[in-house]
Amino acid sequence: MATKLVLFVSVMVAALALPIAKGTSVEVQVGPSFVPCSINGSLGVNVTATPAFPNAQVQLQCGAVVVATTTTNASGVFSFSLNFTQVFLSPGVGLSNCNLVVITPLSTCNPTLPPVGVLTSSIVFVRTDVLGVRVVLIFRAAGFRYIPPT
Repeated sequence: MATKLVLFVSVMVAALALPIAKGTSVEVQVGPSFVPCSINGSLGVNVTATPAFPNAQVQLQCGAVVVATTTTNASGVFSFSLNFTQVFLSPGVGLSNCNLVVITPLSTCNPTLPPVGVLTSSIVFVRTDVLGVRVVLIFRAAGFRYIPPT
C-alpha cells in the first residue's frame, strides 16, 4: 500500500508540474499487456505454452469508476491510451486505486474454467516518456489473478 501511495504522489507531482508549460499534454498508457486463459493468471515457466484469452473485454477501473474499456486481440494482448484528465478529473479517481478487470467469463476461452468471477490485475508504473510537449506515463499489468464471485 505504501508503494502505491509513493507512486501516486510521484505521478501527481510530475503530472502537475509538467503541464505548466503552455501546450503540454499528459497521457496515461497501459500496456501492451497479455491476458492468459488461466484461472491463476500465471504465465508459468514456458510462456509460449500459456494460452491467450482472445477477444476478452478489459476494463480500467479506478475505484468504482470504469475509466476505459478495450478488447484483447487474437493473441490476448491489449493496451489503453488515455488523456490524463480522463483518469484524474472524475471524483475519487486516481491511478493509485486503478485495476485492470477482465469482465468476459473465463469459460469463454476454455469451457472447463469457471463461468463466473473475473481476472484482475493492479497496474505498475514503468516509466515516463517526454515526447516534445507530450508527457506519457507508462504502466503495465502486474499480473492477472482470478477473483471468484462474492
